[in-house]
Amino acid sequence: MINLLLSLGLAIAVAILGRLLTMPLWLTIPSGIVGGGALFIYLGRKVQSELEEIFGRAGELLKKQKFDPAIEIMKEGYKLGPRQFLVKGSIDGQIGVIQYMRQKKDEAEPLLRSASMHHYIAKAMLAILQYQRGEKKAARETFELCLKTAKKESLLYAVYAYLLVEMGDRDQAIETLNKGLKVCKDDERLITNRNLLQNGKAMKMKVYGEQWYQFLLERPKIMQEPPPFARISRRALRG
Repeated sequence: MINLLLSLGLAIAVAILGRLLTMPLWLTIPSGIVGGGALFIYLGRKVQSELEEIFGRAGELLKKQKFDPAIEIMKEGYKLGPRQFLVKGSIDGQIGVIQYMRQKKDEAEPLLRSASMHHYIAKAMLAILQYQRGEKKAARETFELCLKTAKKESLLYAVYAYLLVEMGDRDQAIETLNKGLKVCKDDERLITNRNLLQNGKAMKMKVYGEQWYQFLLERPKIMQEPPPFARISRRALRG
């Protein structure tokens, strides 16, 4: 908000100065718009840079699974909220995702709810929580809104379709995957799962890897290989 006001102020000041200097109106207004726009972009990038630095420090702690200290660092970004739109929603989304993955649903939900709509992972997690609570209509509405802002995300169509199958609505799940294919053309993951559903089979979400497992709807199947010292050849057994 502050950045916008400063930019508007500069735009007006440039326009007024132009008129005082007897510049023609067709020149003063565009000059004001260009000046204000340039300042808004500069200030926005400055905020983005500061936010990335904060997330970078938090990310190092997350790698070490030091979740609470990482969250506290992320909260430092709230001070940037008054300066730029969507900052608070972005931070809420990031923290909400962390708390969701820690299975702290009560702490995660309000953050996921206030997350920016552009944070589609956060919104998808919110829809899942709504579904798990029995609020199927709300879950559908959340996904539909999310798809409007992240319509090119293959994963989002697949997760929504998976949830629709869980709700017992296989037909709409297929329709959702077909809708995704209109935007994400030739996406093999969407095609594979669409074909599976059309043939009455279960979706294979593992094709999305870690992106899928972060939603905690399915546990990865870990194939454990024996350690090197346990791999004894038949010749060794024969002596």
